[in-house]
Amino acid sequence: MLLLWSCLNFILAVSLARPQDVDSASSNSKCKVTPSSPKWPSKADWNALNQSVSGHLIAPVPPGAVCHPTRPEFNAQSCTVLSQQWSTESFHASNPVSVDYNDDTCPPNPALPCSSDGYPAYVIAATNANDVQQGVKFAARTGVRLIVKGTGHDVPGRSSGRGSLSIWTHNIRGIDINTESGDASAGIVGTAKIAAGMRVAEILNAAAAKNVTIVTGSDPGVGIGGWLTGGGHGPITSRYGLGADQVLAMEVVTADGRFLKIDPSNNGGLFWAMRGGGGSSFAVIISATVRVYPNIPFTTYFFSHNTTADSSTFWSLVTLFHTFLPNISDSGGMGYYSATPLVATSPPTTGGSLIGIFLFPSLTPADAVRIMRPFEAAVNASKPSFPDTIVSSSYAITYPSFSAGYPTVALPQSVGFDLRLGSRLFDRDALTANPAKLNSALRTSTPVPNTLLGHLVAGPGPRTVRIPGGGNAVLSAWRQAYSHIILPRVWDQSDPATARVIQDDLRNTRVPALVGVAPNTGAYVNEADPTTPGNWQATFWGANYARLKSLKAKWDPKGVFFCRLCVGFEDWVINVGDVVGQHTGSICRK
Repeated sequence: MLLLWSCLNFILAVSLARPQDVDSASSNSKCKVTPSSPKWPSKADWNALNQSVSGHLIAPVPPGAVCHPTRPEFNAQSCTVLSQQWSTESFHASNPVSVDYNDDTCPPNPALPCSSDGYPAYVIAATNANDVQQGVKFAARTGVRLIVKGTGHDVPGRSSGRGSLSIWTHNIRGIDINTESGDASAGIVGTAKIAAGMRVAEILNAAAAKNVTIVTGSDPGVGIGGWLTGGGHGPITSRYGLGADQVLAMEVVTADGRFLKIDPSNNGGLFWAMRGGGGSSFAVIISATVRVYPNIPFTTYFFSHNTTADSSTFWSLVTLFHTFLPNISDSGGMGYYSATPLVATSPPTTGGSLIGIFLFPSLTPADAVRIMRPFEAAVNASKPSFPDTIVSSSYAITYPSFSAGYPTVALPQSVGFDLRLGSRLFDRDALTANPAKLNSALRTSTPVPNTLLGHLVAGPGPRTVRIPGGGNAVLSAWRQAYSHIILPRVWDQSDPATARVIQDDLRNTRVPALVGVAPNTGAYVNEADPTTPGNWQATFWGANYARLKSLKAKWDPKGVFFCRLCVGFEDWVINVGDVVGQHTGSICRK
């Protein structure tokens, strides 16, 4: 596949080397060089780069172009196949430029516009560290904007960038699990060296084959790059700590193109920053070596509580549920839930739904029922005082192996649409101190027809984990948090005016409602609004930001790595486009 992409597309690549229109801002040495700049690399420059990466340079064609009759790539049969694949994570991960959410400026819908503007000018389909090094050196030398794409599972838009050079790490493959050494005192049975292109499903399959456990993200299609660098929550992080807390060493390529092996004793500052300091900021991950734990059985507990849509009963139920989350977490429960005030069901008395699946590692179904009983007893005790009927159900299933069993529970997400997330971390105080205030905040945050997504993924693990090197750059609020609450918003791609209204409402009204009840926490940088206003540095990194900024100056003084609301973003002046990864004008250092 790589050779096919390279052979078919590099001919197109060199033809794009020197567009005629000139962007005067890009001629400034402080600005990222764009395809319309006189400083845009020459045909010979791109040819030389292609040779240095063994012919892996691609000039991408928007994949959705096959669905647009005005495009030369139009092919009705190919469009049918693409339309069937567009909502799958595997398609976007295996495509050099398309991403799961946002920024696809050529969707496979002939009723919508198709433009190449939202895609990189060139992509290096990297298969090894040298490919990455050559790409980083080229960007540093020429001033071309550099982005990195692993799987494209990236809501903040860091995997997208018009007129950029993209390094696609999907084909840097491999996982090596070593169980010959460990730390018995910490329950660690070995290590796993995981290459940048590996995804959750593949990591869990490898762990199952070795009868061990590795901490991963929840979605089978998630990769390790952005997940680890952002902190990384998952289905068992409440037990073992966050993904960033598991990392023992990394192989990376820095902003000057050097290949380094980093750990607590070697380049410890960079190692600290790469674990929680955010993706696309300090270096490109080639591999990460992480802790491996023994195989663990687990129980899943499915629950559902339904009542009248968007009623006082519904929101009282949702509030009551949240007040029990700290105790459930401290007792060994973790997992995912959603609160939807209006579900299109019949009869209308079941129109508001609170559902979820909690995991109980190393615990039995009887244990799960015992841990959930106080909440369910409180629901039953409250029913006489609620004006509406509540219909509840639950059941538990046990599995002998997390690594083998979890993939049967976790289904791949549907993707291929525009999405914005708002979020906030909730600690015990936010969840329990003032139920009336919590009720108001939750209700304000999630008006019909939206859904609140809850992640009980913090708690004891992040609070007690022994972090290699004594610490990392993860926002300290994770150490006291229990629930990571997300407010997802989607819109019709054909209606940009409504999209703007939805985005503004999320940023200005809905997320502030959550902040009001959890003012002292923050947000998970990988799943937060990339237009977060005000002191976003404190929201995503808290007191760690000052050190991160210093390390950014040390390891990337030229600003080779750039992305919106990433470390050092405040040093740039940009012309912001309508979608999160795109900047339609100049990107210049202050």
